[in-house]
Amino acid sequence: MKLIGKILLILLSVGIGAFFVFSAYTKTEPVQYFEYTINSQLHLPWHMSALLARFFIGLELALGLLMVVNVFGARRWVLKLSLGMLILFSLHLVLLWITQGNDVNCGCMGSIAPMSPAASLLKNIGLMAGIGLLIRFYRTRDSNLLNIITLPVSLVLIAIPFVIYPLKQQLNLPLSRLYQPDQKEQPKTELRQGRHILCFMSLGCSHCRDAAKIITEMKRKSPFLPFYIIFPSGTDSTRAARLADFMADTKADNIPFHFVSQKDFVDMVQLSGNDGVPCIFWMKDTTIIRKISIPELNLAETEEWLKQ
Repeated sequence: MKLIGKILLILLSVGIGAFFVFSAYTKTEPVQYFEYTINSQLHLPWHMSALLARFFIGLELALGLLMVVNVFGARRWVLKLSLGMLILFSLHLVLLWITQGNDVNCGCMGSIAPMSPAASLLKNIGLMAGIGLLIRFYRTRDSNLLNIITLPVSLVLIAIPFVIYPLKQQLNLPLSRLYQPDQKEQPKTELRQGRHILCFMSLGCSHCRDAAKIITEMKRKSPFLPFYIIFPSGTDSTRAARLADFMADTKADNIPFHFVSQKDFVDMVQLSGNDGVPCIFWMKDTTIIRKISIPELNLAETEEWLKQ
C-alpha cells in the first residue's frame, strides 16, 4: 500500500507540474494578450505589465518543471511557493469576479482556453488541494546539491520568456495617411485621437462577416461602442453590389465605415503584424492596445476597457 501511495503522489506531482507548464505555454499564445490582461486588470503601466507577464510565465514554467521531476528544493520551497501563488491568484480572481462579473476571460490560461473567474477559481482549488496533499504526505530524498541547484535552474527558466519574447514597443498605425487629400474617401470620425475599435475587413471574407455579425450585436446592446470598419477599395466595378450583400448579411449598417486604397489597406494590415483579415484592434490614439480575434469579441471586456 505504501508503494501504491508513493506512486500516486509521484503521478500527482507530475500531473500538477505538467499543468503548470501548459498554463505557462497558454500565456504565450500570444504573449501580448497576457500583457494586456495584466495591464487592464491591475492598471499598471504597459512596460511593467510586459515585464510581469514574462516573469510569471517563466516562474510558472520553472515551478512546473521542478514538480514534474519531483524536485522541491530546500524546505520544499517549490511546493510552498506554488501554493502561495495560487492563493494570491485566487484572491485576485475573487476581486475580478466582484468588479467585472463572471462574463470575462480572467487570462489565467491565455486566449487558448478562455476561463471565467468562477471556472478558474475551481481550477485553483483543485490545484491547491493537490499541492496540499504533496506538502502533507510526500517526502523526497533530495541531496543538498540538488536542493542548491533548484534556485539557479529556476532563475534560468524564468529568464527564458525574456529571451524568446523580447520586450517591444507598442505598435502604432499611421492613421494620418487616411486623412491625406489624395484619399478618395476619408474617415467619418476622428480615429487619431481617443479610443476606438478599428476593424480591417474585406467584403468577400467569410470570417470578416462572422466578426461583423458579432460586432453588430454588440453595437445593438451597447450603441456607444466606437467600432469603425475599414474596407479595401480595389478596382472592382461590383463593389456597390458586394457592399450591399455584406450589409444585408451582417446587418452592420449601424457601424461607420469607409474605403481606403488597396495599398494603404495592405500596408496597415502588415504594419500591425498580420497577414490576413479580419484584423480587429483596440486603439488608443494611433497605438494598438490589443489585437482581438473573433472568439475574443466580448461586450463586458470591451466596455470595461473603454471605462479606463
